[in-house]
Amino acid sequence: MKARTTGAYALIALGAVAVAVVAFSRGAALEALFPVERACRAFSDGAWSRLKGACHGAAAGAENVALRREVAALALVRDDAARLEAENERLRRALDYAKRSSGEWLAAAVLAGGGASSPRRLLRTDKGSLAGVKPGAVVVVPEGLVGRVESVSPHTSEIRLVTDPALGVGCEVSLPGGGVLRGTLAGGTDERLALRHILSAAEVPPRSPVLTSGLGGVYPKGIAVGTLLEVRNDSDSPRREGEVLPAVDFATLRDVFIRREE
Repeated sequence: MKARTTGAYALIALGAVAVAVVAFSRGAALEALFPVERACRAFSDGAWSRLKGACHGAAAGAENVALRREVAALALVRDDAARLEAENERLRRALDYAKRSSGEWLAAAVLAGGGASSPRRLLRTDKGSLAGVKPGAVVVVPEGLVGRVESVSPHTSEIRLVTDPALGVGCEVSLPGGGVLRGTLAGGTDERLALRHILSAAEVPPRSPVLTSGLGGVYPKGIAVGTLLEVRNDSDSPRREGEVLPAVDFATLRDVFIRREE
């Protein structure tokens, strides 16, 4: 009996020792794993933070791109509004000129050409014989004289610009005291026109307006041609010649008015 009791106690003691050894071994194992687990957690936290930061940065970048696009769209809308307002103002001036001008003027859109550098210094418009346009008709814009119709087709017309020396336009400049200085426009460039065959020796005030004289019956009297910048002696003759700043910007013409005769 005593031996069995002693054996039971021994078994209990042995079990306790085994439990203690297991517990110690598990604790030691867990403690050994702690640095590894801490490093994994630190790495995980850092990676997660970077991931969140990257996602946040991507979202902020996308929002920034969207805002830039919205700003660009608003700028386009603003520019379109400004262009429309300028176009409306141009059309209002053109319509007002048509109402104020004597005679019948036909509005025509420019199809091609324009400027002294264009082929043969011609301008083509979308109005022709079917609209009543005839060769020789005078062509103007609100700023001044453009030229004359040279040829027509049923739906188009070709206009020779005053920059062409072959056109020839009788002009005059008012002088102090009521007199006038007369000459003939003899072509030139988009920036300068030549006024030749000036017989008067009178002094002309600086930047005097140059208008059509109406002599010869081709061009109505009083159409603006430009501004007289200077008058100088012609070395080849007793006559003088002048330099004129054109009233019209020929390179940017979009619409013109053609005088329609009955």
